[in-house]
Amino acid sequence: MNKPRLALRCGALALLLALNGCALLSPDRTPVALDLPEGREAATIDNQWWHLFGDKELDALVERARERNADVQLAIARIEEARAALGIASAEQLPRLDLGADASRQRVSENGLQGGLRPNPYDSYQFAASASWELDLWGRVRNQREAALAQLQATQYDHDSVLLAVSAATVEAYFNLRALDAQVNVAQQTLTTREESYQLRVKRFKGGLTSELDVRQAEAELMDARAALPQLQASQTQAQNILFILTGASPREVYNEVAPRGTSIEGLLPGLFTLPAGLPSDLLLRRPDIQSAEQQLRATRAQIQVARAAYFPRITLTGLFGVQSLEFSDLFKGPSKVWGFAGDLTMPLFDNGLTAAQVDQARARDKQAAIRYTQTVRSAFGDVRVGLDGVQRTRERAEALKLQSNALARQVHLAQLRYDNGYSDYLEVLDAERSDFQVQLTLISAQRDALVAQLSLIKALGGGWQAPSDLSTSNATTPG
Repeated sequence: MNKPRLALRCGALALLLALNGCALLSPDRTPVALDLPEGREAATIDNQWWHLFGDKELDALVERARERNADVQLAIARIEEARAALGIASAEQLPRLDLGADASRQRVSENGLQGGLRPNPYDSYQFAASASWELDLWGRVRNQREAALAQLQATQYDHDSVLLAVSAATVEAYFNLRALDAQVNVAQQTLTTREESYQLRVKRFKGGLTSELDVRQAEAELMDARAALPQLQASQTQAQNILFILTGASPREVYNEVAPRGTSIEGLLPGLFTLPAGLPSDLLLRRPDIQSAEQQLRATRAQIQVARAAYFPRITLTGLFGVQSLEFSDLFKGPSKVWGFAGDLTMPLFDNGLTAAQVDQARARDKQAAIRYTQTVRSAFGDVRVGLDGVQRTRERAEALKLQSNALARQVHLAQLRYDNGYSDYLEVLDAERSDFQVQLTLISAQRDALVAQLSLIKALGGGWQAPSDLSTSNATTPG
């Protein structure tokens, strides 16, 4: 058999082995079976959902947090690390080329095998390029790169998850701050009112128009309001501090600045929306944490094939071309030329079960990734269900407290009229005022809870959402 025909057959055999190896060691891309609810309406994720609440100060705080928050910066650094890992994995797919130069002077033993060498000592000069390349017949390098690519994509989705979490935490901190602002304002107004009432009771007592009991009752209520105010103010300062940390403020800003304010807590309430029935399941599957879990699963499946490739031979081609001479002046002359090429094949025969254990380890990690993916999907749909229920319940509570607050305000007015006309004692007025004060604070908390419940639903959806009608009629980012 002539040499060209032999080389052609060897090449065809190598190609056949490579194709079989690619088919044999390709990752399993079968999607995980999921029993999803049906949805009737297509939708897209709204990446700027916080504009829904119509507060420019809030918009600025969220944008600042997305740029300067420490967790976001860490997530970006992790993306850079994963991108570098992909570059390392990709580099193995191509031949490696090295360039080297060597100059030495050495002496050999006169009594050794090279004892007759002249001159002795002698100089040696070498300048050569070398190349090496692994024939990826079984997809080890290809699957390693595929795993690194999936890991990079998972890290990018993790970054999106961090952005969503940081944005939501900033919005929630702002809601809490505006609620505390409103509660502090109510406490200050109540304190002013009770101070005036107390002074009036003192004057009437001195004029003999009322008893000391009325004075002491008014004084007790005054001190109650005065004690409540510092506690609310302390919580207000703490809320500002949380907002500063989320937005990546400097230590000077944290210590000296005052957090910006925009719309009041009541003014933010019109931003609440109702989610229609028929939410599409694929919308939730686009949540960044679900997509990250899916990419992690793809990475572990590729790693199984990387581990399995260790069962098969590794073939590496190497080559060298350069010049070598005992005299530097002769280094680049024709007779100084050196070259060589070789093929290296290694194949495991007995490794005490090491490769089998590594394959089993990769498969176990794949099972874990599949379980995590399924659990993440379950949690997503559970979050939406809880979020929808929370929105409804908190709205009902806020509406009931609003009606109660209106009724108590009227009750305070009527109790004051009855007392002024001598139909009741002052205790009835104090009871009505006390209840009114507490319900006002509770109402503000309920309004904040309604906004936070809406925020939780937005997080559960992976952001806001836009129906096709919203996208076709307006460029505004209005979920729901």
